Amino acid sequence: MADISRRGFIGGAMAAFFVSGCKTGGWLAGRPSLRFGVVSDLHVTTPESCAMFDKALRYFKSRGVDAVLVSGDLTDWGLKSSLEYVKATWDGVFAGTDVVPLFCTGNHDFGGWHYGDMTLEMHANGYSEDEALVKLGLPAEWERLFGEKYAPIRVRTVKGYDFVSAEWDSFDKFPEWMAANGARFKGSRPFFYFQHPPAKGTTPDGDGWADKGAAHSALKGFPNAFMFMGHSHRPFNDERSIWQDEFTAFATPSLSYANHPPGHENGQDRKRGGRTMPPIPDRRDLRGGQGYVVSVYEDRMVVERIDIAEDCAEGAPAWIVPLAGGERPFELARRTAASVAPQFPDGAALHVDTRNTENREGKWTIVMNCVFPAAVPPKGTRVFDYEIRAVPKDGSQPLVKKFLSPAYSRLAKYEPKTMRFWFDAAEVPQDVDYTLEVRACNCFGKASRPLVSKVWHSVPGLSKAKK
Repeated sequence: MADISRRGFIGGAMAAFFVSGCKTGGWLAGRPSLRFGVVSDLHVTTPESCAMFDKALRYFKSRGVDAVLVSGDLTDWGLKSSLEYVKATWDGVFAGTDVVPLFCTGNHDFGGWHYGDMTLEMHANGYSEDEALVKLGLPAEWERLFGEKYAPIRVRTVKGYDFVSAEWDSFDKFPEWMAANGARFKGSRPFFYFQHPPAKGTTPDGDGWADKGAAHSALKGFPNAFMFMGHSHRPFNDERSIWQDEFTAFATPSLSYANHPPGHENGQDRKRGGRTMPPIPDRRDLRGGQGYVVSVYEDRMVVERIDIAEDCAEGAPAWIVPLAGGERPFELARRTAASVAPQFPDGAALHVDTRNTENREGKWTIVMNCVFPAAVPPKGTRVFDYEIRAVPKDGSQPLVKKFLSPAYSRLAKYEPKTMRFWFDAAEVPQDVDYTLEVRACNCFGKASRPLVSKVWHSVPGLSKAKK
């Protein structure tokens, strides 16, 4: 392996199925037949960027895992040096052990070296696209570093359980591969499939991040299939990160930074326009670092949601997935129907005023400033977002604004007790009486009873304003 020390590398829901963080309830009783860690989207650049990966691996080692699965985007820039840092970090924890690395590639491993602002960052750090893996020959570099044959689709077996993976440039070939090889996976014994993009139809992000249906087509006849997918950087606080129908799929959170769903005033939408709310930080401060510990027993699979960045704390109640009897407790329609909306505390009130500020483009604006107490979710769940409506008294179309809960991607302890959201006052209904209403919603879209403001009226209104 090439020298990796040149940059100071540091070696070294249904209540029956949402179990609380107490480890004495019996859901981890007995020794599992298989245990493995799962992370995704490492986005390794410089050696220093391996710190979170190193932390995750050391935690997984302390849990006695048999393997570690990484569902793509091992690197950010797709460079040979970055992949070497990944391998060195692995060796610093697991060299000389029997723990199996289960890695696959993502889009960044193929093309990160020419992704616009990331290319500028790469050059600023002294790296060059001349060492891009796709230019040097990714299969050869993979085999040199990891000592395993690189293949578009491959099978590794750990303690008798099969893990199938597809590379970034090959996941569309998975249905054809399963047609030829799927007979070996028939039966009740679980097997695991992983690729970088989500399977179409399984992700709350819509299909913009997903494949074109390849994984769904290949796995729909295999109820014993369990899929792990990355790419969307969706934190596991969203209960829709587990999907169950004809097979079971898990959206794996990023070990590097969180992305946010579209359509929120404090989100990271690319089309930001004149939005006034600052976005919740994501890539810019690398706020992330979550993963799973999966324990497989004869009758169940326990998926623990671990916040690596928060000293490997349990970030949310574990998912308990039955492996026998045909039970499918995580079907979306069932969980949506069973879910309970958060509610505001007794006596809560919505306070609204106007103030001057700047929008995201640095332009001066007047905003409607909405302040109210945080909603209280049912135990073991989280508030997903808040909806603020400006409702005209004449029955005309209301203005609707959505805001992610401020600690959407973090532990519940970071949620502020008082919520403060604002939007451009020029957007409210003009020349009509209206009230502002705020509702708290869970991730399934169920909303609380509203808090309602006093009656407002815009005077003179944009239609009458002097030009």
